[in-house]
Amino acid sequence: METRILIADHDEKSLSGLGTLLADLGYATAVASTLDDAAEAAARFVPDVLVIALGLAPDGDFVALVQRLRAACGTRSPLLIALGGWGESQHRDEALAAGFDVHLVRPVGLDQLTFILSMVSP
Repeated sequence: METRILIADHDEKSLSGLGTLLADLGYATAVASTLDDAAEAAARFVPDVLVIALGLAPDGDFVALVQRLRAACGTRSPLLIALGGWGESQHRDEALAAGFDVHLVRPVGLDQLTFILSMVSP
């Protein structure tokens, strides 16, 4: 069984690029460009991993973003990866405190991402 990854980002180039890369690596992928679409896809696609751009947080509220996505996943607990543009420890701490499991900074290194994904079993 392959790992299922949902990618949500408002930046179409980033969304398309990461989606294509992960699909080429053999992952089952779904993409969404809004929080509403991501929540719907999380419920329908049943992802093992969600890679979510922090820019989708309503009014910058990372807690609300995490709560919305976790609620959409129901009883499942997929790995929730925050994708941000800022790499300072404060940003990482905020994302982790909000409920993300991992915080990655753009551009994400392929080795870093595949290492994290290798720890997820479908």
